[in-house]
Amino acid sequence: MKNLIIKTRAIQILFIIGIHLLGSCRNERKNTPESEITSEIQNEDKHNSTVDKELLVGSWKDYSEFALHFTLFKDGSASSDNMKTLLYKTWEVNENKITFTVESIGNGTSFIDNETYIIDKLTKDSLILKNGEYRFEYFKE
Repeated sequence: MKNLIIKTRAIQILFIIGIHLLGSCRNERKNTPESEITSEIQNEDKHNSTVDKELLVGSWKDYSEFALHFTLFKDGSASSDNMKTLLYKTWEVNENKITFTVESIGNGTSFIDNETYIIDKLTKDSLILKNGEYRFEYFKE
């Protein structure tokens, strides 16, 4: 029984990673002139930059075929706007990293996990998150 639980969790994690990977393969960009960008992580060493948390508050849309949309609230809570099996619960920022607390529900089991991404770019209209070699692009609603 314990092996079945471990295998089920591993399958769930691989499924979540697969969805994120496939979502990062195709990005359709809005045409946002560079002149409209209000704030961007411009420090040469992006890994030690500080992020303007106010710019993160709002609804973020993923225009890939997987459409992974979420909303970040000022109080640190978060919600999944159209995902039924991966529920965003909270978020917090430390320097240029954002950590989401997510609950995965599916296959009759659920678990809570933290996902941390580097904020590679943040403007009033767009957000690019990186995790290793993977890049996720979102646009503010």
